[in-house]
Amino acid sequence: MFQRPPVPIISAVPLADRAMPDASVSTPLLEQYEGVKARYPGHLILFRVGDFYETFGDDARLLSRELDVVLTARSADAKGVRTPMAGVPHHAVDTYLGRLVQKGFKVALCDQVEDARFAKGLVRREVTRVVTPGTVVEDRILGGPDHSFLAVAGEIESGAGEYAAVDITTGEWYHGTADGPGTEALASALAPFQPREILWSVPADRPSTLSRTLGREYPGARLEAAPSPLTLAELPERFRRGFAGPDAATKVDLQLAAYLRATQPRLLPHLEVVPHGTESRRLALDAKTLRHLEIRRPMNPDDPSGPTLLETWDATVTSPGRRTLSFWLANPLADVGAIQERQDAVAALLARGAFLDELRTRLHTIADLARIASRVAGRRVRPPELGVLRQGLLATEHLGPWLAETPMGVRLDRLRETLLPPPELLELLGSALPDSLPLRDDDGGRFRAGHAPEVDRWRTLEQTALTELATLERAEQQATGIKTLRISYNQVFGYYIEVTRPHLARVPSHFRRRQTVAQAERFTSDQLEEIEHRILDARRHASEAEELEWERLLAAVDTHVPAIHRVARAVGELDVLATFAHLAQTRGYVRPVVDDSSVLLIREGRHPVLERADAPPFVPNDTELDAEHGRLVVLTGPNMSGKSTYMRQVGLLVVLAQAGSFVPARFARIGLVNRLFTRMGFTDEIGRGKSSFMVEMSEVAEILHAADAKSLVLLDEVGRGTSTFDGLALAWATVRHLHERTGARCLLATHYHQLTELVGSLPQARNAHLAVREGPDGIVFLHRLVPGSTDRSYGIHVARLAGVPEDVLVEAERLLRQLEEEGIVTAAPSRRSGRPTPRYTQAVLLAETDRPRDPVLQALEDVDPDSLTAEEAQRRLRELRELARRSSFSLRGDP
Repeated sequence: MFQRPPVPIISAVPLADRAMPDASVSTPLLEQYEGVKARYPGHLILFRVGDFYETFGDDARLLSRELDVVLTARSADAKGVRTPMAGVPHHAVDTYLGRLVQKGFKVALCDQVEDARFAKGLVRREVTRVVTPGTVVEDRILGGPDHSFLAVAGEIESGAGEYAAVDITTGEWYHGTADGPGTEALASALAPFQPREILWSVPADRPSTLSRTLGREYPGARLEAAPSPLTLAELPERFRRGFAGPDAATKVDLQLAAYLRATQPRLLPHLEVVPHGTESRRLALDAKTLRHLEIRRPMNPDDPSGPTLLETWDATVTSPGRRTLSFWLANPLADVGAIQERQDAVAALLARGAFLDELRTRLHTIADLARIASRVAGRRVRPPELGVLRQGLLATEHLGPWLAETPMGVRLDRLRETLLPPPELLELLGSALPDSLPLRDDDGGRFRAGHAPEVDRWRTLEQTALTELATLERAEQQATGIKTLRISYNQVFGYYIEVTRPHLARVPSHFRRRQTVAQAERFTSDQLEEIEHRILDARRHASEAEELEWERLLAAVDTHVPAIHRVARAVGELDVLATFAHLAQTRGYVRPVVDDSSVLLIREGRHPVLERADAPPFVPNDTELDAEHGRLVVLTGPNMSGKSTYMRQVGLLVVLAQAGSFVPARFARIGLVNRLFTRMGFTDEIGRGKSSFMVEMSEVAEILHAADAKSLVLLDEVGRGTSTFDGLALAWATVRHLHERTGARCLLATHYHQLTELVGSLPQARNAHLAVREGPDGIVFLHRLVPGSTDRSYGIHVARLAGVPEDVLVEAERLLRQLEEEGIVTAAPSRRSGRPTPRYTQAVLLAETDRPRDPVLQALEDVDPDSLTAEEAQRRLRELRELARRSSFSLRGDP
């Protein structure tokens, strides 16, 4: 029996390879294009012409350059001007859209909105879709399960900052205020969201550096000025209800809503404001801290595949789970009750080993329901995705009662209730969709038989005509005696009768020739044309009826999009809690005690990432930061001994504990941390005219202004980028300020060994160092934290490991011995006095009272001028001059 012919596949070829020898484009078409371009300034216009999306003029040059598409030109107009043009195949447009979006472009797709066969004159076209980095919903463009936030950052008249961020693929809307005034604080408030697109808003009557600050902090995000805000009354009613009480809408909320109404109006009613509850109180992690601790991305941009906390902790089995885990790690909680509620859920799952494994197996079958729902709302969903949605919702429906068999606490019980999908939605999808769905909309077969009577009627007529076609083929074979006679179909000629050349003499007179091919002739007949007309007419009516029914189905599913979003969030949260339990079970993690104290006590803590690396066994260490042991620890020790690793370890354990996870340690008690500050690494910002030391001091300044008694501060080698005395003085003053003014818990690593002397005068500070063992073959790094300070940095040993030439190392060792004995080295003579200028080393800065006495000064002090004769005075002066000359040579190291 004859089947419906397949939809032809058009190859993704560059424009120059298409059958357009003159690339002729009519002037009215260009005028239509320019009209669209004028209505959408700043957009790259993809203009549907037949089977391609075309661009013209400057857009064509841009498309050719960015996507490596061949640039051609339309035929010259009356003035001899040739218009550049370039295009991409319509069936592959999402691939090209993805590349454009990743490059930060804003694209408007202008489609034909009437059938060219029935158009009178130029085909009518309208912009049907605007795509920007923050408004994409298709998985093949998004490139992964992680959140895709669009944000507005705004300054208000007082100088304070406020923000709104939305992920339209999951329906989550967050808003809040920055922790302090200034553009830096506002940029930091957006750090946990890592927005792909940012709109900035400042008062019109004063200049601002906000756009520059955002561009520097988020170089991969698309930036644009925010539009004028909507009024609250213009928001969809359901969405407007979310802005109540402490969640009242601000200007940036209304500006973000205005942008979405212009780009994704269908999705706006389905967004949900995340309320300011206990889980809105979060441990603040700014962009620098997220980068220094390598929570989601490695600190080294040249190694994007480097290990991160997220990758090490990601044992999730669903896309919503991965997304939720990433958000939780970048937004740890700062509410003891909310943290303990998560911990209780993890503990309950951990106590049921077999149950936990079965739960993760069941979760693994659930697809990314939230994104499918958003594509339903945006009318970008494909038929198979609705089948996946049906299967995922059925899985969650069965999961709820199964969880109810084993009560496991408040949070898991609440999740169980949220997992239940609307029964009417399941009934609708079950009755409407067949067991197997076509890949594309125009393939037909999107509905179960009996669901859409009008579609069924036309499909039946089509099938009847196809049956007649098969009967006609058999009849013609028998009548002509040509057993190889076939009735086939192509897009150009429709249905035809094909006869191979050896049998052409038997062709009857009622066959009419239509085409000649290499080995056969193709014909038609009155009866074939009549059947073909009925097939195509039935197919066209069936397609139109099916499209109308498909839109009715999507509109019905559309009403349940918010409920699907909530189910998906519950799936993600349950997956993360199960992942935390799984990691604790398989890796031996413990539940940390989290309370409102100022204690930070960790026994045998391990670095969460490095202990999983293929390396020697990780050495665990204790941490004691509290009133009993001291809130501030000054860390010393050799290079490569592990000071920075230890500080990052402490920071990451705090992040994990307040995210609700169990931690790699024997015991941990975490007094709640409200802000975590880090100052690590050595970078400059040449584009902003900032040296590496200026960047370091700017970061230290932010910490000293913002830290308080609930903060945790991790400082690595403050003051190393300037002169020794300046750096030591700044480090000394910084330690004293943190100890006496902020009262923050702090770890500070330094090679200024004189800084350890300050600790004795600070009651809440103490020294510690990372131990080494010296042997005949050099030193061995023990990576063990021990009390007290050390005055050795072993820099030359590290230089030897790095491959510094041996002659340089030998000279360095000689100079080091001299410096340790004398404390100073003489530089080039001063231009003013002509005498050598002493400079003090950074590694070994001797205290003033410990320096050796200058022999010339000592000799002068011994002279009694009143008792000397003229001859004795002259002799004594010559002796002093010779002594001064010898001392100068000695200090320079001359023989």
